[in-house]
Amino acid sequence: MEEHVRIRSAIKIRIGEAKSLSSKSCRILPGCPNTFCVVILDKEELFETEVVEKTPCPFFCEQFEFEIPRAFWTVGFYLISTDTSPLSTNTPIGKVSFTKDQLSSLPSKDQWHVLKTVKYSSDAQGKANISTKMLGDHSNTYLHVRVKECCNLYISDTKKVIPYAILQIVDNVNSVRSRRQQTGPLRKCKNMQWKDAVFEFKLDDHLKKVDNDLSRLFLKADFYHYNGMFRESVFLGEIYTSLHNTTTTWSDTWYFLCPMVTENSVHPNPDLGSLRLQIEYKEDHILPTHCYLPLLDLLQNSLNDMENSVVYITGTLFNEQLINLAQCLVRIFLHLNKVEDFLLCLTEIDMTRTSNPNTLFRANSLATKGIDELMKTIGRDYLSSVLKPTLDKIHRENLHCEIDPARLGSLDTLKNNLNNLNLNIKSVFNAIISSSPRCPRMLSYLFHKLQQQALQYFPDVPDVRYTSVSGFIFLRLFAPAILNPKLFKLQDKRPNLRTSRTLTLVSKVIQSLGNLDTHQAGKEKYMENISRKVLDVDHVNGVKKFLEEISDPSDKSREDEKGTPIKEGILTEYTRSSIPGRDFNKRKKFYRLNDSVLIAQRNGENWFINNEDIQLAARVDENSFGIDHVFQIIHKRGTLYLRAQNSVEHYDWIRCLSRVISRDPIMSYHSGILYNGKWSCCMASKHETTGCRNNVNINIPCIDIERELQRFYTIVSCGMDKLTDHVTAIQDEIDARGRDEQNGSHELKKALDSTRNLIAIMGDLEEKHQQYRRIKSAGTRHLPVAACTLNNT
Repeated sequence: MEEHVRIRSAIKIRIGEAKSLSSKSCRILPGCPNTFCVVILDKEELFETEVVEKTPCPFFCEQFEFEIPRAFWTVGFYLISTDTSPLSTNTPIGKVSFTKDQLSSLPSKDQWHVLKTVKYSSDAQGKANISTKMLGDHSNTYLHVRVKECCNLYISDTKKVIPYAILQIVDNVNSVRSRRQQTGPLRKCKNMQWKDAVFEFKLDDHLKKVDNDLSRLFLKADFYHYNGMFRESVFLGEIYTSLHNTTTTWSDTWYFLCPMVTENSVHPNPDLGSLRLQIEYKEDHILPTHCYLPLLDLLQNSLNDMENSVVYITGTLFNEQLINLAQCLVRIFLHLNKVEDFLLCLTEIDMTRTSNPNTLFRANSLATKGIDELMKTIGRDYLSSVLKPTLDKIHRENLHCEIDPARLGSLDTLKNNLNNLNLNIKSVFNAIISSSPRCPRMLSYLFHKLQQQALQYFPDVPDVRYTSVSGFIFLRLFAPAILNPKLFKLQDKRPNLRTSRTLTLVSKVIQSLGNLDTHQAGKEKYMENISRKVLDVDHVNGVKKFLEEISDPSDKSREDEKGTPIKEGILTEYTRSSIPGRDFNKRKKFYRLNDSVLIAQRNGENWFINNEDIQLAARVDENSFGIDHVFQIIHKRGTLYLRAQNSVEHYDWIRCLSRVISRDPIMSYHSGILYNGKWSCCMASKHETTGCRNNVNINIPCIDIERELQRFYTIVSCGMDKLTDHVTAIQDEIDARGRDEQNGSHELKKALDSTRNLIAIMGDLEEKHQQYRRIKSAGTRHLPVAACTLNNT
């Protein structure tokens, strides 16, 4: 089973704020620092927050969520101070870092973490191939070591690594240290390979010190980046491997580089300050498809009787995991093409349990969180087309819109500010009510059915046909997106304080309009003036008309859908150059991928590649361009070379593109580029039609159904005691009511059967996971240690 188990890791990070940062800790001029935070995976910089100016307690409030594409040691958060001068330099203040094991044990809630002193030798990234063999007779014992190659080393996004290695024999208590031997630096070597780098160590004296116990001797290899004759070399990572299993023939092993052992005990320093973080790390061990089929059938059968199903039961019992549960269930039913039926079954239950129509869909439930997730998944392009132009205009003009007298220095500007705010509100309002033709048909169909359900349960409240829809589209989509446009990817940067305040006021009014309120936006007295201007019958009727249009899936004026958005971002495009001496030109373009087309935009111009024309998306060898994170898109008109900003984006683009490629993919490809008539990866002629690598990204579904089912399993398996307690409670209730079906015992028995079936399936999956862990443990027992430190031996 082991070879069929996939391991996928993902992390969700919320960087809140820092406190007690001092100019002394920043080592800059006296005063409060300008600060930003960088997210680092081992040594690779992935994301950074915006700069918060001149405060010892910067408030970042930024969120990052991404797949981790490779093996890693640590995730770090570096606080950096900077200044606004032309010759500004970035100075590290301190860091918070977590190993992979520590991430798994962190609670998924906000926590304060004391900063540590930044020492870059406590980070490592990459791997190296080292070959060893033992030679000798009764009197002499020698170890031969060959450093063959290394890869995935990292210094910075723009700097090429020039690695070299220092080798030494040590023991587990550092009482033995042999003479150091060093490789030469790889200055102009493209493929990171050393030629004839073989070293010999005589072990006789060292063996005497450890009582001839070879298991107590280690080969230590430190890797550095050569930084020139007059600069200190940069630490890349180190390797410790035991000599116990070394044979008399050459044996090659890839080793992950580890942080420096002496730096693992860097302690937090309260004088540097603290950082508030919320981290949710997930590592999914995904079993083969057939293992999840019973669970998939059980979830699918929930549509027959939702109230007594495992879907509704888990949504009730695992309320603290409601968002994660809704995400995986929406994706599962999207894969089954039954997401509308799934959500409508849940909303009907909510309606049966709501006595006051004014509170319909206001509480958090599996139904409301599920529709939230669906709107964010298929409504991203719609939301962007509606709000982005207007929000960009508000951000660009940056008009003063403050109407709270307590916040104004002088009341002379109040009238002008009120007019500015009124203009911004009407711009947003008009953009929303004119957008119904662009709403995705799936959402329109869902809103149409919601209206019918609401009128069926509340026939005496005619306005419920509007509030049942506005509770989602206004209160859970438009208003939050206006309030925080960066979170909804409507803007790249967080708005300044003035614009942020404007958006807060606009959001309040839009929320009141969504409630069909003609009284006052918010409870504050200063909102009375703007409420009289906007919250009138004409505006409310405009909202009602919009809600009617958006809930009509048969509307002939509806525009053709552009496709469900999948991925977007800035990529660097490499094209063949016509200039002598230059191989490639590079240009940055904004790329957007949906389920029908890949679009590139630059300076108002658009380029298109239909997904049906894409035949492959795959990585390109680092040797080809001398840089990493490059991938290729092979389509029917040629090959496109693109570079992502980091390894996370690189992996994500290839994964997303591979899910939308045509039904006619190519089966093999070259991982290099054509140079002087030959492929750089295998040196084959350009006329060679067969690639040197097989295409493994074939028939990848848009939704990884096995992973979503594994996520459901992970959520439920953490609370199996809740399921067993639920079974006991239902059984006690059945016993108390007796066998009379008129008192609801029949319904309770169906819920009891559903829960027991889920417990049985969960037990079967747990057994399969335990079997995998046993096989993995037994399989690695006799393998060479791929990455270890003295602390682990």
